[in-house]
Parts: sequence; structure tokens; C-alpha cells
Amino acid sequence: MNKRKGTAYVEYTYGRKYIPEKRYNIPQRTTIGKADLLDPTMMHPNQNFVKYFPDVELPEFRKRSKRSGCIRIGSYVVIKKIIEEYRFDEMMANIIGKDSGLFLDLVAYSIVTENNAGQYYPEYGNNHPLFTPGMKIYSDTKVSDFLSSVTPYQNIAFLDEWNAARNHREKTYISYDSTNKSCQAGDVEIAEYGYAKDGKDCPLFNYSVAYDMENKTPLFYEEYPGSIIDVAQLQIMLNKAEGYGYKRAGFIVDRGYFSRANLRFMDRNGYSFVMRR
Repeated sequence: MNKRKGTAYVEYTYGRKYIPEKRYNIPQRTTIGKADLLDPTMMHPNQNFVKYFPDVELPEFRKRSKRSGCIRIGSYVVIKKIIEEYRFDEMMANIIGKDSGLFLDLVAYSIVTENNAGQYYPEYGNNHPLFTPGMKIYSDTKVSDFLSSVTPYQNIAFLDEWNAARNHREKTYISYDSTNKSCQAGDVEIAEYGYAKDGKDCPLFNYSVAYDMENKTPLFYEEYPGSIIDVAQLQIMLNKAEGYGYKRAGFIVDRGYFSRANLRFMDRNGYSFVMRR
């Protein structure tokens, strides 16, 4: 057991590693879940638990009888209206399939709680309306399995369908910006050393968002290795925007994308743009 910031995490020793210079073994540990707040003899397993104990059968969802008698519906009503207006539910049903309701619940959970940690989703489901059939409250293990099952092809399919539904008849002014985030997980391929905007000295990855300046609608996003600087990504983004159908577009970008080569590229291809120097 390892306590961090008031939460007790359950650790599993899966091996030992010999350190020649110190001439002794050190245990190799990983976190496999967190202890239950009400019953410390119970735990909430994470994906590592499934990895090291694949034969243990875990509950997939909680019974509705365990739900709170007070359901918070305010945010649900607003999010449901947006989902229906953009036909987001139909789109996700076509792309995700039977777990599309869980996907929509995770979207709502991230918006309402400003958190994307899957282990807290069941607590959210306890006192919020859900999009899953029968309002099932899935366990954090099911959430982890579901997120791991989402493929790059589904991400691409969503972005293609989403942008195909946008208005391409009128000229679109696209605002584009990026940031980066430090990452200490050892299995993230795009996590590389680069210029960290938060000043931390560790691997990081970049992510960026493009949105319509007129109605503030997000259009597409990108994830790319932390070693790539902003100025090198601009031409890739412009080509991607054209591939999504934005052939009559203007761009608003900050000075991180300023370079002689980028200015020439945008002029040569007839893009109108505003770039802070």
C-alpha cells in the first residue's frame, strides 16, 4: 500500500532487478488499483490489475439500486441538447457501436468534472443521468478496457465525418494553436524530450486544436511527438485542413509558427492569414 495525497494505492511486486553497481536486488512494483474509501480490504482495480491477473473476473457495471436518490440533471440537459443538435449520438453509434452510450457518458463526465481519470467515473454515474442503455454505471475497469479498445481508425472516421458535416460553402477562418503536456508514462510512443512550456524536464507530447473563429466550433485536433516544434507543424496542419475540405479558408496563428518558409508556403498556396510576429 502506498499513500499519495490522501489516497491509498495498492501496489504489486511483479519481479526483482539486480543492480550490479550496488550488488543487490530492488523490487519492481506497479500500481494495480486504489483502496476503497469505505472498506480498506476492498480495492478498485485498474488496467495493470487486468494485465497481471487476467483470470480474475471483475464486475462490468454497478446495479442501479446503488445510485443516489438525488440526480443532478442540469448539465445533462445542456449536453444532451448539444449532442442531439450536432447528431453526435448517431455519429458515435455508427463509429463506436454498442458502447457509444458509454463514450457519450465519458464525454459528459470530462466536461462536468473537468477530469478524465477513469477510476472516478463510477462515482459520477452514481448521481448523474447517463446515456448508456438502462443508465448502467460501468466499472472503472470496463472504462479502461473501452478506452484501450478505441482504434486510430475510429478517431480518423470521426474527424472525417465531423468535418464533412461542416459548412464548406462559405469561407472559414480557422484559429489554430498548440501546447504540450509532460508525460511520465513509459509506454507512450509520442512522448519525447522537447521544449516544455510548463518548464518540466521530462518527456512530453504536443497537441493542438483548430476551431472555427465564427462559431467557436472545434474542427480537428492533432497529437504529435514532443520533439517537434510548432513552426515545423504548420504546413502539415494546412494540408490536413485542405484534406478535410477547407479549401477556402483563412488562418489565425500565433508567433510560434512564424518563419520565412511558412510565410512563403501560405502565400504560394493562396491562404489568407493573420500571424503574430
